[in-house]
Amino acid sequence: MVVHEAGRVVGYYGLAPTAVVPTGMPRSIRTGQPPNPIPCLLLGQLATDINWAGRGIGSGLLKHALERCIDAARLIGGRALIVKAVDEEAAQFWQRRKFLPSSDNPMILSRSISDIAASLSEARQTQQ
Repeated sequence: MVVHEAGRVVGYYGLAPTAVVPTGMPRSIRTGQPPNPIPCLLLGQLATDINWAGRGIGSGLLKHALERCIDAARLIGGRALIVKAVDEEAAQFWQRRKFLPSSDNPMILSRSISDIAASLSEARQTQQ
């Protein structure tokens, strides 16, 4: 997904299917489910042009990505959304959004699709 203004990219992200070995996943995602590896979605490089920071582009892209990952998970059976933080600041960004670090690598974080769906549903009800 790309957001642009007059042909100039101001923000983007990508979603892709992936699979994760259960030992690195938080217990809330791996408990009670047999697949090994666990089918997931990967959110790649959510970014906003620094000149557009603070205008809601990043927040809008993230919301759009979360909504799309719920639909995609229904189609491919994904149980979590995975992100790979580029640095500690990025890892903290994801943790503030309820993503949990992997026990194998704290720069790889995940959030269950069911948690994302519940959170978005709650946000919609609050807006009404």
